Amino acid sequence: MARTLKQAIDEHRPLVVPSIYDGISALLVRDLGFHAAYIGSYATGAAKYGVPDIGYIGLEDMADQVRRLAPVAGVPIIVDGEGGWGNPLHVARSVQVLERAGAAATHIEDHVFGKHLIGKSHILPVGQAVDKIKAAVDARDSTNFMIIGRTDSFLTEGPAAAVDRVLAYQEAGADGVFVAGYLDAENQSRLRAEARVPIFTVDLPTRSAADHGAEGADVVLYYALAHQAAINGIRAALEVLAREGSTTSIEKELGSVVDLDAFLGIGPAREKARKYGLLD
Repeated sequence: MARTLKQAIDEHRPLVVPSIYDGISALLVRDLGFHAAYIGSYATGAAKYGVPDIGYIGLEDMADQVRRLAPVAGVPIIVDGEGGWGNPLHVARSVQVLERAGAAATHIEDHVFGKHLIGKSHILPVGQAVDKIKAAVDARDSTNFMIIGRTDSFLTEGPAAAVDRVLAYQEAGADGVFVAGYLDAENQSRLRAEARVPIFTVDLPTRSAADHGAEGADVVLYYALAHQAAINGIRAALEVLAREGSTTSIEKELGSVVDLDAFLGIGPAREKARKYGLLD
């Protein structure tokens, strides 16, 4: 990996990080020149199993995605570490597994259950969440592997308490902080003033990456973009096929199999085959 995630964050403010969930999305991120990519449990559950993001996805699901996609994308990978899949001992092992799989960073969150199901998730006491961050920091092999402390307490405890929490995670050794939720101007200003580490956020409706950067974000995760686009594109094509019994009306938009093969690297594969005497 040519650049570390820390270097990418230093060089691009804010760093725009699209999601990947399969080989095609990983190739597109590489080809379009992005400097980092995100593998989330949301996209992983949707792509691998067709399930919502309510805790079905385990450590090995995420590690498998990293092992397969990091070499394809060729950029630092930020991976969703959920709540570390257990207590601080489990968090430590999760960090080791994800780092060895090829991730550049993981975020560890403080919710117990309820994310995406209810407005107010069940949140760990802050002391227990701090212990998870400490365990994550202690477990990594390299300081280049970033531990990001995430809070989902925004709706449960309010924005001020959410800022308190991520600042506590910073004190515990987190290399980045991430409030999952909207912060008002007062709390955004406080977080920006007191954070000594990069601030992560997700893209919010009506806001550009530049808007997020102006509000203090150093990294913007576009966690749902790739699979949202895929769902809409596949649905549109299949609706044409179901309605018309043909795809002739959208052949121009689809492109050809020749184009697809070229995107997937058939040219270099042919050259290697000729080199080794497999083709005339």
